[in-house]
Amino acid sequence: MRRTAGMLAGLTLLVPLALTAPPAAATTAPAVTAPATPQAKAPYANFKIHHVSYPKKVKAGSKITYSFQITNIGPHSADYYYIGGILPKGIVSTLKWGGPKGTDCLWEGREFWCWPPPVLYPNPAEGETDSTWLTIQITLLKGTRGTLSTKLGAITYDVPTGADNLDKRQLKDLGIKGWITTRTVKTKIVSPGSRVYVPPPPKPTPSRTPDRNRKKGT
Repeated sequence: MRRTAGMLAGLTLLVPLALTAPPAAATTAPAVTAPATPQAKAPYANFKIHHVSYPKKVKAGSKITYSFQITNIGPHSADYYYIGGILPKGIVSTLKWGGPKGTDCLWEGREFWCWPPPVLYPNPAEGETDSTWLTIQITLLKGTRGTLSTKLGAITYDVPTGADNLDKRQLKDLGIKGWITTRTVKTKIVSPGSRVYVPPPPKPTPSRTPDRNRKKGT
């Protein structure tokens, strides 16, 4: 079970999945052995981000809809996770979102995270699932220009038994770290094009040949 209170308090402990600790520095003193540097702990569950849908170009002041899915590829099931991302700058203070029934979300700063109800299993049995989805619709401020950068993905925590009701601040105090994996998508804001001249429709063809006058004296 996941709680809303203090949800983002522990984001400073998030570890990118690609991050590993550097090796210990070599030493030339024969009598001293440098202690081994601990390797970063592997995530409890890894997520694949797929079926990502977003516009590559929009006009100023437009709405942008992001849609994507995450799939747990193991090694363990994920019951303490979030789906969402880091939204771009230059958007209005309201948005729309959609997800599985029972999903709740929290928006703080540029970070928007949701916690869907299903537990995600890497090898789901009948009645179980390994995937969930989310749709986010934002609206640009009319003055926003340039290229927008948005990160979509998931956060997972390896929460020990009995700590599943703790919020992020309490997890941080206990030293429980989370892992975040995201995919960056970019959308370019283009200036509205100039109006295209549309010629008027041609005049209708007369139904009969018009009368002709002959020149006098001919």
